[in-house]
Amino acid sequence: MDTAARQHRRHVGMRIIKTVIAVFVCGMLAWVREASGFYSMIAAVVCVQNTAGKTIESSINRMTGTLIGGVAGVLMVYFMDVLGILYIEPARYAVLSLMLIPIIELCLAIKKPGSAAMACIVFLCVTVNHSVGDNPVIYSIERLFETLVGVALACGIDILLPHQTPPAAQQSAPPDQGEEKHPEEEAPEEEQAPDGGREP
Repeated sequence: MDTAARQHRRHVGMRIIKTVIAVFVCGMLAWVREASGFYSMIAAVVCVQNTAGKTIESSINRMTGTLIGGVAGVLMVYFMDVLGILYIEPARYAVLSLMLIPIIELCLAIKKPGSAAMACIVFLCVTVNHSVGDNPVIYSIERLFETLVGVALACGIDILLPHQTPPAAQQSAPPDQGEEKHPEEEAPEEEQAPDGGREP
């Protein structure tokens, strides 16, 4: 293989491998429980970062956001039900959209801007997906549990498996150019909080 071919050769980094393993394990656990693994899989994909420290920080943000969004969602469903607008779509969407403001402000107030997006997502999951006969408390608890499973697996797999790229792949880089840095091994851009701030 010539130098040009070696230079442009890509390999699957450890961050990708860890993500794949975490998602697979989430799916298998959901299959055993006869439940949907969607939310745990999403949490695993989002939480796995290129270092153990960043993975733990990302996981804390996800759990914080899930708690805030879940509680706010349950309270809002009951509030809209009392007002009689739970199933009046224009009024419900107007209220839900406005409620994102205090949710984001709360995340900023507790110094967790990185959890704002997840809080809004879970809040909308609980309130928008709610249908007649659903119990919002049970739904929120299920989402919280599924997210916790994904976060725990992401942290565990990220800590147990190494962070370095396989040596064979590293040797493929030309000696005169040194080790080529691949996109999945680079530090990701800081997560943009909804207010324009950046995750610490």
